[in-house]
Amino acid sequence: MAKRQTAQSNDGLHYLKAELARLPTSPGVYRMLNEAGAVLYVGKARNLKARVTQYTQPTRLPVRIRKMVFETRQLITVQTHTEAEALLLEANLIKSLKPKYNITLRDDSSYVSVVITGDETPLIRSHRGPKREKAKGDSYYGPYPSAGAVYQTLDFMERVFKLRTCSDSTFAHRTRPCLKYDLKRCSAPCVRYITPEAYQQDVKAAKQFLQGERAAVLATLQAQMNDHATAMRYEAAAAVRDRIKAISQLTEASGAVTHVVPEGDVFALVTQGGKACVQAFYYRNGQHVGNHQFWPTYAAEQESDAELLRVFLALHYANRPAPVRILTNLEPADSAMLAEALSTTSGRSVKLETPTRGEKAEIVARAATNATAALQRKLTESGTWQHQLAELAKLLGSPPITRLECTDISNLSGKHAVASQVCAGAEGMEKNRYRKYKIQTKDTPDDYAMLREVYTRRFTRMAQEDPAEWPQVLLVDGGKGQLNVLVECAQAAALWGQPHAPQLVGVAKGEERDKGLETFWHATPAGVVQLPIAYNSPLIFVLQRIRDEAHRFAISFHRNQRATALSASRLDDIPGVGPTKKRALLQHFGSVAAVRGASLSQLEDVPGLGKALAKVVFDYFQA
Repeated sequence: MAKRQTAQSNDGLHYLKAELARLPTSPGVYRMLNEAGAVLYVGKARNLKARVTQYTQPTRLPVRIRKMVFETRQLITVQTHTEAEALLLEANLIKSLKPKYNITLRDDSSYVSVVITGDETPLIRSHRGPKREKAKGDSYYGPYPSAGAVYQTLDFMERVFKLRTCSDSTFAHRTRPCLKYDLKRCSAPCVRYITPEAYQQDVKAAKQFLQGERAAVLATLQAQMNDHATAMRYEAAAAVRDRIKAISQLTEASGAVTHVVPEGDVFALVTQGGKACVQAFYYRNGQHVGNHQFWPTYAAEQESDAELLRVFLALHYANRPAPVRILTNLEPADSAMLAEALSTTSGRSVKLETPTRGEKAEIVARAATNATAALQRKLTESGTWQHQLAELAKLLGSPPITRLECTDISNLSGKHAVASQVCAGAEGMEKNRYRKYKIQTKDTPDDYAMLREVYTRRFTRMAQEDPAEWPQVLLVDGGKGQLNVLVECAQAAALWGQPHAPQLVGVAKGEERDKGLETFWHATPAGVVQLPIAYNSPLIFVLQRIRDEAHRFAISFHRNQRATALSASRLDDIPGVGPTKKRALLQHFGSVAAVRGASLSQLEDVPGLGKALAKVVFDYFQA
């Protein structure tokens, strides 16, 4: 049950004190909102009243949290039956609401799994997303950290176990084996080149292998080879021998095979200088199948490393199932409750371990070593960005630069015109702030007009934002002409000369477009002046990287728009004709021209179209 309280006072501290008497002592989740209704913080508690009471003791709070409390104007509480349920709700709310004062984790990828279907003749394939509810007999393995790891696994499974990968429709209509049979990557169950019993044995062995039971698979294959040899079926014995050899070679070739973690994830958290890095190692079938680095954003003075790791793991597994074993280099806060919550969402028992000796501890130590090295590189790179942005601020005579935006235009003779807006800060490129623009200025190769439209829209949005959130520098890819357009737009929006107004800079390409010879122009009230940036200086390389990223982002968006336009047709404009009906029409007639020339009776013969929609299509082309 959710309860909302609204602050009547200008001070969030007094408001929270006044609300304490109304708060329950049960587990739950609380949300703090500011005057505008934006969520400031989401937290979980074993006792809601006791947890919120801590915020009413300012002398014990860090400065950042005191600021959050002062901004609080509303409090929403949701009671839950258990603390584990509160943890799950907290993770989901943080992931969806992205509160200002919470730990944040950009990890939106959906991992890929391997599935062996429960059909009469099972197939093996990759699967992205949640499990299919209707397919009760399907067996899922993973998820894997990358599509590449899945494709490598599928490639090996095809070569060794020769399970089918074709669709059910293809499988049902084959009269002779496909190319994969000739390549020895399928046993051709579609045309009964293998008996159903033998195929089911291969399916069973494949499932055992994906579960990490390699020893059992090898023992079974060894027995099969001996049986074939005894019965003088030497070709069959040789085929089984090749399978044994392939599995053995895979084990030998992988330097990261372990028997102590047949399926599990390893996480090592390292913090330094207010930054955190989490190195993840993923093990499937007893083999290291990939790794990933995460950079959670957090308040060092607020969260301990144990609390940071707890929230990270809760967020990481908010939209994906956890494996049966998770190893960490330090014990997360409330680890027992976290394990209970992950077990609930995954539908199986999940065990959290912090090993101190043995092979597991060595694996965790390797992950920690990688995390430390990555964090050191990140700190060094961040220091470079901060230093160069400080140099640019000195040249511009501006306050410290925490955000710089760069814009570029991409079009083909005025067609499919788009623009990109990329953002850079003290940490490097900030991809969560990237923006794309579909330019409305049609069918004219006038870059100035396109740029004027983009910056008019940008300044309109800036006028609605808090000036403290404005970028300190706007960088446009172009010379004096493009920069003058930028100045005109700033003047028209009445932003030119304001205290928080961004500095306006243009970058013109060097002779023969040679990198390092760019000219940088700065718009000032006295006119446009050239910035004295030395040839091949570190600052030039940083600005080049930002400009090139804007160009790359614009080109990528432009190509997507062109591809979309090429795939469009007149059928898209017919009311009631969606992708399915469009596909049916094109498959039946072969082209849009043939559809246009079809009679009403011919249109009515299209499977799934229906007489009413056939009349709509016919009338559309006759109009």
